[in-house]
Amino acid sequence: MRAFELYLPLFFKKGRGSDLLTPELGTTLHALLETEDEQQRAEIVRRVAHEEIPETFGKYLEALRSFDVTVHPETRTMRVSLELKPHGAGWGSWSFELNFSPQEAGRSQEPPRPRPSPEAMNDPRTAELIGVARHYYPAGYPLWEDDDEEPEPAHWRTPEFQRWRELRQKTWDEWDDLLRSVRSAFPGLHVSDVTYPSADACSRCCVYLKQPLPDGGRVVTRVVGAVSILAPLYLVYVTTETMRPGDTVARPPPDFSPTGEARSAADTLVRLIEQVFGYRPFPLELADVPLPDLRIDSLHEPATLLGALFADRGTLANLP
Repeated sequence: MRAFELYLPLFFKKGRGSDLLTPELGTTLHALLETEDEQQRAEIVRRVAHEEIPETFGKYLEALRSFDVTVHPETRTMRVSLELKPHGAGWGSWSFELNFSPQEAGRSQEPPRPRPSPEAMNDPRTAELIGVARHYYPAGYPLWEDDDEEPEPAHWRTPEFQRWRELRQKTWDEWDDLLRSVRSAFPGLHVSDVTYPSADACSRCCVYLKQPLPDGGRVVTRVVGAVSILAPLYLVYVTTETMRPGDTVARPPPDFSPTGEARSAADTLVRLIEQVFGYRPFPLELADVPLPDLRIDSLHEPATLLGALFADRGTLANLP
């Protein structure tokens, strides 16, 4: 019951079809804000209640007794009230407010992540890497199924998660060897271990290239080597950020094709990773191959091969 209470507002705010990898995870409820015709509004509410909610929650939902929506277009908010009965539980009722910003209403100018090409889906490496991901991440166990009263989530007790955790603990010796090699190769530059060991499926180190600007700002280029703990693969990428006093700058996305000084540093990282680990580069054309049924705790986006074997793009870009 608690899982429904927590997850339903997120489900209603997510626009159905807004994610290319999992277009079914969401509703068309936001369309009420752009519709004045009462008959069309009634059809949207009917579709959400009788089609979209059962399609997503049918495995866990026994009955939906009421579903009412009050729309306030001027403030881009909605008041949603519903009463439902999960399998194996009693009736529960909730009422909550949804606030839709222009971005949430489907007006974001940020381009969607591309879908994998047909060639990528048919690539023999795809099946191999999907098999690796399935060996270390359990299928099923959606977020809304978690029981807050249990001492640990159910998927942590699966063989897949136990294999992931054991492998994470075995990776540190070679990683220390790489860090020593990187620091020796870049004397005078700051080199940092930027691994998130409890979450991501890779270890990462970062070399910082800093260039001062006449106005007191600086350009900071971070050259990152990421080594997967699940497969003999690595990534090398950069982020470049112009920093000025008082400015707030969004994290730049990872760039997998560096140029100039960053390219030289990236080439050095490639050489060192291959010397220490003997790994090969991750095929970026397979990055967006979806893994829709796998439970991967660390991701902030639908699961893909990139996220499963390394981390999601937002995490890769989130560097100190």
